Amino acid sequence: MRRVWVYAAVITLSVGMGDVSRGAEGLFQDPICCNSAPTICDSCASCGDFAECCDSFNRRRRLLGFLPSDHCFDNFISPISNPFFFEDPRSLTEARGIFIDNSVPAANGSGDAQVWAAQFRGRVTDRWSLIAPRLSYFSVNQANNGGGSNPAGFLSAPVGAKYNFIRNVDSQFLVSGGLTYFIPGSPGALANFGNGDFHLFLTAGKQIFDRGHWLSATGFRLPEDRNWGTQMWYWSNQWDYELPGHIYPLIGLNWFHWMDSAKLQTGIPTAGLDLLNLPTNGVAGKNVVSNVLGARWKPSGNVEVGVGWEYPLTQNGDVLKNRIYTDLIFRY
Repeated sequence: MRRVWVYAAVITLSVGMGDVSRGAEGLFQDPICCNSAPTICDSCASCGDFAECCDSFNRRRRLLGFLPSDHCFDNFISPISNPFFFEDPRSLTEARGIFIDNSVPAANGSGDAQVWAAQFRGRVTDRWSLIAPRLSYFSVNQANNGGGSNPAGFLSAPVGAKYNFIRNVDSQFLVSGGLTYFIPGSPGALANFGNGDFHLFLTAGKQIFDRGHWLSATGFRLPEDRNWGTQMWYWSNQWDYELPGHIYPLIGLNWFHWMDSAKLQTGIPTAGLDLLNLPTNGVAGKNVVSNVLGARWKPSGNVEVGVGWEYPLTQNGDVLKNRIYTDLIFRY
């Protein structure tokens, strides 16, 4: 019943938000937003230094010190799966709420885990953004836990920066890269092993024909203390196609590969996939491949709502038996 209420709340919040009209060329963005010349717009004419107050792509003012999102790519949608690593290649100022219900395989204790998470991104220059991909609470429900308490608490919190180094509006092609550091979370959530992780990533997006899109990202999660964490390499992909009404059915594919196990002999049987980095042994060389099916709706260039279902294609799913995603994005 709790899941039903969460899904209903996301859908209810999204209804009636924004204008679904598009510009003359069938895109969300304003006609002037792709003019990259730093011409001082009327609203910023009194600022003196254009770059300090107004966006050269959108001609809009800063909000709380952040530039508006790059709306020249509003016909793209954000990735829905692997949300704490699969970064959107666009330069964005946004707040995103995510709910994940993750069923755990029987081999790792059965039950399920829920994650309530918020993400924040802020564009500080034409190309640089500050990102906080996860501020979250984690709760596990397992009947067969040996009489002990179920894990619950705050997960590790990544913070970092992203740079957009290829931006081609005409071909609708983007490539960005960045780095985040995962600040350790609470002991109750099994998120305080070691001294945190580093995440190095590349992410790209390309429009396919008129209404299709492909997002792809790859990166490495590297623990600061290799005794207490595993090294993981991932590659995530998402393909979508826009239907009338700004509805985007999507399909995704994620690959997770462990390059190295934790050095300490802890006997922990599972690594945590994209949710946790547990000090697991014997995981080096193993892989998890998962498929994602879902959809997004964009009532405007400033709001997205999405749902998705993920399941493993490999026999080894680590903590993943299947997973449901819901999210809601507000974008400046």
